[in-house]
Amino acid sequence: MSYTITLQVKDASPMNAYVSHPNKEGSFPAIIVLQEAFGVNKHIRSIADRLAAERYIAIAPELFHRTAPAGFEAPYTDF
Repeated sequence: MSYTITLQVKDASPMNAYVSHPNKEGSFPAIIVLQEAFGVNKHIRSIADRLAAERYIAIAPELFHRTAPAGFEAPYTDF
């Protein structure tokens, strides 16, 4: 199961984060998936989903939330 949440950070700016977790009841360890320079794109979301399939809760925060629009994604050809 996956979805996007909004976190409130210390300076009160909202930060979106992609969350993926196992489709089972119970307690699971958690892991933070850090984005590359290209944002929380399809590849980063797929990593979070693969970790959820291995019984982890994975969260991928949009680290550029102060300088880029919500949902920022850049193609790998645009470095």
